[in-house]
Amino acid sequence: MLTNFSEIRKAARSLAGSIVAVPMGHDVSSLKALIEASDSRLAGSIIVGSEEEVKKSLAVLERNLPDNITVINCEDSTEAALKAVSFVSTGEANMLMKGLIKTSIFLKAVLNKEVGLRTGRILSHVAVVHAPRQDRLVAITDGGMNICPDKEEAKQIASNAADIMLKLGADRARIAFLAAVEVANEKMPETVLWAQIAEEGIEGADVAGPVAVDGAMDPEAAVIKKMTGPVAGKANVLVTPDIACGNIFAKGFMYMTNTEVGGLIAGAAAPIVMLSRSDTASTKLNSLALGAVVAGSK
Repeated sequence: MLTNFSEIRKAARSLAGSIVAVPMGHDVSSLKALIEASDSRLAGSIIVGSEEEVKKSLAVLERNLPDNITVINCEDSTEAALKAVSFVSTGEANMLMKGLIKTSIFLKAVLNKEVGLRTGRILSHVAVVHAPRQDRLVAITDGGMNICPDKEEAKQIASNAADIMLKLGADRARIAFLAAVEVANEKMPETVLWAQIAEEGIEGADVAGPVAVDGAMDPEAAVIKKMTGPVAGKANVLVTPDIACGNIFAKGFMYMTNTEVGGLIAGAAAPIVMLSRSDTASTKLNSLALGAVVAGSK
């Protein structure tokens, strides 16, 4: 099991030939991340975007284009998104990254019936975090895609995150459905939903819910709370009730601690990286390394 992002980056470097396709990846922020990924030997890139804008961004960055970054000239964002997705669906690239393009256009291409990356599963955001006090990587989901999932959607969201943890080498997905308390309470609808999911289970994973964060993450807290089972104190997937909780939880780690973070959109046929211009350079490289490892995992 990979236990931190240094190990993830090392694993990504060992996977020769990782390529990320990026529609409209000609802006300074995207191009800087792609050049740093090239310099760090994490991945090469296919940018489908404006050659002229790439030249302008390179001038701002005072860099030349690395040999393993290719530019396919395209001025139309819809066309660029479809071309980039097709590179992934045909195997010329093994992951996708969002450039300077509207999310709606980007995701429409991902779900295109002819060249898209549909699998029949829900798309969900997975933030993989490594807090210094923890001895393991943990996935937090879903703080970026699904506003308020129902039971079946929550199960798929959990399964998407579980798949990523297994591809990072976890022996077993241990899923905690998070709440403020460990008992079902009708005044807290998520606790009732989580209790139902825990009773039904998820194939191939250990499941507990509702569970508070301390009982999910800390073995000593789990003992104090008299929690038992394989998830107690050992969770590696944390499912939040809605997008607000997931977003606040993950960004709290990012901006209030020195936790390392990388994120992906899961549920498609290949990893999808959606970076924010406010992300640190480290988070951007972590996300690209994470995508390379997930794409290359057997």
